[in-house]
Amino acid sequence: MKSLLSLGKYWAIEPDTFNNLEALVSKDAPVLENTRTVRIQNGVAIIPVSGVITGRMDFLTYILGGTALDILAKDFRTALENSDVRAIVLDFDSPGGIAVGPAEMADMIFNARGNKPIISYVGRNCCSAAYWLASATDKIIAHPAALLGSIGVVTAVPVQEQPDESGTKCYEIVSSNAKAKRPDPRTEDGIKTIKAELDALEAQFIGSVAKFRNISEEKIRNDFGKGGVVIGHEALQRSMADELGSFESVLASLTVTPKIERNITMDKTKTETPVTPEITASYIQSEYPEVAKAIASEAYDKGMVDGRKTAEESYQKGVLAERDRILAIEKVALPGHEDLIEKAKADGSMTAETVAMQMVMAEKKRGISHLASLQTAEKELPPIPEAPAPMAVSQVDPEAPLEDRAKAEWNKSADLRREFANEFEDYLAYKQAEENGSVKIYSTRK
Repeated sequence: MKSLLSLGKYWAIEPDTFNNLEALVSKDAPVLENTRTVRIQNGVAIIPVSGVITGRMDFLTYILGGTALDILAKDFRTALENSDVRAIVLDFDSPGGIAVGPAEMADMIFNARGNKPIISYVGRNCCSAAYWLASATDKIIAHPAALLGSIGVVTAVPVQEQPDESGTKCYEIVSSNAKAKRPDPRTEDGIKTIKAELDALEAQFIGSVAKFRNISEEKIRNDFGKGGVVIGHEALQRSMADELGSFESVLASLTVTPKIERNITMDKTKTETPVTPEITASYIQSEYPEVAKAIASEAYDKGMVDGRKTAEESYQKGVLAERDRILAIEKVALPGHEDLIEKAKADGSMTAETVAMQMVMAEKKRGISHLASLQTAEKELPPIPEAPAPMAVSQVDPEAPLEDRAKAEWNKSADLRREFANEFEDYLAYKQAEENGSVKIYSTRK
């Protein structure tokens, strides 16, 4: 009764209803230690996410209600680290709230998956920023009549058109390099600037939901209501929720009560210890199907995360290895082998060592071919004529004809033949010109 009197001393209500309220309060689950709003029931921490979502707890939030992200983060972390809590349920009834802030809280929830089951339950509303948070949990269970979605970002820009009550009209003036600080929604450029900010936040919103629920961004843009809300059973069809159910069914699935064997016959003459069943996967599947399902879901989620991480690491290693292979090929490249180098770069199986060996073989083959061509050309050269045998030195008859005298001098002097390059006709022409007086000799070489 004291709990009700703390809310109000005087009541105008039927006695039966008043007694029922008292019963509900007295049966309410206790608050988890070191938290503000978390209730604990059979090892399940229930965290309400209700009302407008704000960044920090302030006076209005405290009086009017709502969810402050700083308090939610603290309560969630406390429940996650408490060894007495084996599962967490985020109980949503919120139209959404601020668009800057839920991303960090959603990442905290998503990164905590795998430590213990984290379930979102939607009894009435889970819209906009609230759905951003809910999408980060292991599973979303919604009432068939609940509303989910409203994925998008909206803002309102106040513009003073008329003077205020005091007759004063306010003008905002921004610095020259900060025109985008106060975009004017009455102009096309102002609307474009404001929409760019909203679109950037929406892209982050959609990207987070796609990552958390392992769904393509295209499907979210096309099938998740396009900014509108979707009722529970339709949300299930569109993959916006995972199951339909009630709050009680969610708690029941997370609360496991060990079965007690009651068909034990006691023998008065001797006492036997009941046989404890072997805990196997088949036993858990048959006796505790909800637990088996939760374990399988956790294993699948963890496997998906580990698989994506391994795939990304393998891809990066492959990129680095391919870059090193191409750089090594370029390092051993030689002029004249451009076609071989380009072919090797495109063929992932070829290494720098293979390319170097092929270039050496090509150079060797080219050298053998060049040597053979030189030998062939040498064979095709005409033979060099032998110098005529020197004639016996004889006295030149000065009365002999000019041609005979020139012939005698030619045969007598090797220097003369060398000077006229073995061309006797040139020497004879020279002698004829000398005989006619057409040649003057100013000096002779010694």
